[in-house]
Amino acid sequence: MKVITISAEALTTGQIARWAALQAETKEFGSPLVGPYFAQLIQRHRGDVHVAIAEQDGRDVAFFAFHKASHGYARPVGAPFSDYQAVVSEPGLELDGTAFLAEAGIERMAVSGLMDPHGLFAQAALEPTLGYRISVKDGGAAKLERLRQANPKWAKNLRRLANKMDRELGPIRFVTGDTSPTALEAVLSLKVEQYHESGLTDVLRPNWVKAMMQDLFTRTDPNFGGCLITLYAGDYMVSGQFGVRQGGWFHPWIASSCPKAHPYSPGIVFLGQMIRYAEDIGIETIDLAQGHSHYKAQFSRNPVTVQTGQVGRRAIPASAVKSGPIGMIQKRLDLIASVEPDLAGRLHAGWTAVTSAPRRLMARGKAQQTDRVSTDD
Repeated sequence: MKVITISAEALTTGQIARWAALQAETKEFGSPLVGPYFAQLIQRHRGDVHVAIAEQDGRDVAFFAFHKASHGYARPVGAPFSDYQAVVSEPGLELDGTAFLAEAGIERMAVSGLMDPHGLFAQAALEPTLGYRISVKDGGAAKLERLRQANPKWAKNLRRLANKMDRELGPIRFVTGDTSPTALEAVLSLKVEQYHESGLTDVLRPNWVKAMMQDLFTRTDPNFGGCLITLYAGDYMVSGQFGVRQGGWFHPWIASSCPKAHPYSPGIVFLGQMIRYAEDIGIETIDLAQGHSHYKAQFSRNPVTVQTGQVGRRAIPASAVKSGPIGMIQKRLDLIASVEPDLAGRLHAGWTAVTSAPRRLMARGKAQQTDRVSTDD
C-alpha cells in the first residue's frame, strides 16, 4: 500500500468520484464534512487543504483531508466547521490509521467527532461522545409521531410552544430552502451578536469564512451546496439555520434566533418544524452534531457514538489532556489558530478573547440558570 499527499485543488475527476463512492458505501461516511466537495470548498477559500490518499492494487482505497500546521501537527479540514472527521475508506480494508497519518506527515491531530466504523484507530486513547442525528427517511409526520409515542408530555409541550408563537407573534411560516440573501444576512448577524454578547470567538469574522458562506449559499445543487431554513411568525423571522448539505444529509452550522422571541423557545419550535418539512427538499438526515445534549436528545433518540481527543503517533491520551481553566485556555487558543490562518487575525482574536473575558463569565453564569429549556413541563 502506498500513501500520497496532494493539494485538494489537484484532485482529479476520478479521485473525486472514487471518494464520493466510498462515502456512499458506508452510511457513517454520509456527512458532507468528510467528503471531497467540502475539501474543495475549503480549498477555494482558504487554500491550504491537503489530501492523503492510500493506494492499493492500482485503486484508491482511503481519503483524508486536513490542514498542515507545524512540527507534524495537523488540523481537520475546515476547522472549526468540521464537526466530524473520518478516514473515508473501503469496508474491510486492513489499514492502520495511525500509520496512514504518519505517511501523510501527521504526527498529532485533535479530533472532535472522529467517525471510525472500520476500526482504523485504537480507541483506548480517545473518549466517546454522542453525535445527534435525526432521521426523517420515513417522513416528518412519522418521525414526530414516534417522538410523541416516546414522550407524550414533551410532544404536547412542543405543540403548545408552536401554538403560543402562532397566536401571539403571528402565523407560523416555515421556509425550507430559503433563497433570500436578506434572510441569510439576518441569521448570520444574529449569530455574530450572540458571539459578542457571550464573549465567544467570532468564527464568522475571517474573510475566508465569509466567502465560504456566500459560496455555499449560491450553490443550490442538492448533491452539494448550502441550505438555509427559516422560521417566521407573521413577517417576523424568529429563527434560522444555515449549513451544508450533500444529497439527503443536512449539517446545519449556524443556528440563531431573535432575542425578542426567546420566551417562545424558537429553537425548539424550529426543530419541530424542520422535522415536519425537511422532506420537502429531499433531506433525510438532520445532523445536529455534538453538544447541547439536553435538547438535542429530545429530537434524536438514537445518537451515534464518535470519538474525541487526539490521533497520531504523538497523540496525547484524552485522560492526560488538561481540564479546568488551563484546558479551556488551550481550547480557545486552538480554536483561534484553526479559524485565523494568519498572524494578524490571531492577534486580533487573542486580544478580543482577553477583553471579552468578563462577558464570558457573565454569560456562563446566566447559562447555568437559563440555558436548559425544559420541554417536559
